[in-house]
Amino acid sequence: MKKMVLYVVRHGETDFNEQGRYCGSTDIPLNENGIKQAKQLAEKLTTVNLDIIVASSLTRAKQTAEIINEGINIPLILSDEFWERNMGDYEGLSREEIELNHPDMWEKLDDASTSGEAFSEFEKRIINALKKLENNYPDKNVLLVAHGGVAMAINRHYNNLTYEEMCNGFRLGNCEVIKYII
Repeated sequence: MKKMVLYVVRHGETDFNEQGRYCGSTDIPLNENGIKQAKQLAEKLTTVNLDIIVASSLTRAKQTAEIINEGINIPLILSDEFWERNMGDYEGLSREEIELNHPDMWEKLDDASTSGEAFSEFEKRIINALKKLENNYPDKNVLLVAHGGVAMAINRHYNNLTYEEMCNGFRLGNCEVIKYII
């Protein structure tokens, strides 16, 4: 029985990424470098036999998916379920700004009291969306274009990592790809 192959891609670079700021659910576009990264990735992916692209409907992921799809022209589905975590009060801030100006917030990263989405709720949303992909495309090669936090949650889920292992051991760069056979 053929298994689903899931390729997870983080969107291309944005100005927030370049500046080291948390994007979260703030809807911002790719910058020039992000467009270039997406075009370079699109070239590499022309050799991969993909059946479908699923992308977060946030602009940066959608743009990346559309650029990738220009060369392969396969079905592209946009999904709100794969949005990046809503970081609430963190959005638009750098880690340094948070640690300096809001040290109490930094301790509450998994707490929804920051006016954002608790990591546990975010992770539950991502796992539910993954289950839908697994059920809908059990024998397909799926490209998922999403976000850094989404990639971390997926990696934690498929590799059965602790929260600490997830935070300390994995980062997917802009337009990098990781492959899972499910």
